[in-house]
Amino acid sequence: MAITTDLVRRIRAGEPVVGSWFTVPHPMAAETLARGGFDFLLLDGEHAPVPPDALAGLLPATELQGCPVIYRPRTNSVDLIRGALDAGVTGVMVPMIETESQARAAIGAAKYPPLGRRGIGPWRASNYYDDYPGYVVTANEATGLVLQIESKEAVEAIDGIASLPGVDVLYVGPADMAGSMGLKPGEKHEALTAAIGRVAAAAKKHGKALGIDVTALDFLAGYREMGFSFFTYGIDTSYLMDGARAASQAFRARLDAKR
Repeated sequence: MAITTDLVRRIRAGEPVVGSWFTVPHPMAAETLARGGFDFLLLDGEHAPVPPDALAGLLPATELQGCPVIYRPRTNSVDLIRGALDAGVTGVMVPMIETESQARAAIGAAKYPPLGRRGIGPWRASNYYDDYPGYVVTANEATGLVLQIESKEAVEAIDGIASLPGVDVLYVGPADMAGSMGLKPGEKHEALTAAIGRVAAAAKKHGKALGIDVTALDFLAGYREMGFSFFTYGIDTSYLMDGARAASQAFRARLDAKR
């Protein structure tokens, strides 16, 4: 039962959008995060225990709050991408795209013919087939596709990847990209900056949105200058940990002050 949203339109228009990482696969976490004011949630099935089969139990909680969900599968797999879209996510983020052929495979899994080869069976996305005809006609336009560009091989192939119809966002992964270049992740390197610049140039040339994870707000202005408009920021486990630590420290500080 995919919610009606203009998120994909905003992404394609280059409007800035921000989503939180969502990794705790429980409806209470889903509903709480969905009330947080983000434009979307990035539900992580690559590095968190959230397979597509879990989506039917999580999406009702986010839909209740009107918050779109983009899902990242573990791999560039037809089964995982199709399963997530059929369950009703607003879009998918496909990890580790390194070649034009891999990008074409992701498009094929995510889009119905003639753009792709997605199998037709949108059980929950079409409200259990109650809205089936309308969903199938509009799904290609209404669902988003984000490709992760996170290696030197991907940078070398970026013009071909960016040129493909059906791709909405090129999402840069600086840590993995640095590692693939033999550089230490987390540090500034001229070669890494130049590689990200090549991705930014390809995105601009081919009219794709440019995405990245914001690890510190001080970086945001620079990212905007480079053309980034699709952002992720923050993660549910850190909110829980930071809140718990702040609460315990505040309590102990007040308790010590009374001694």
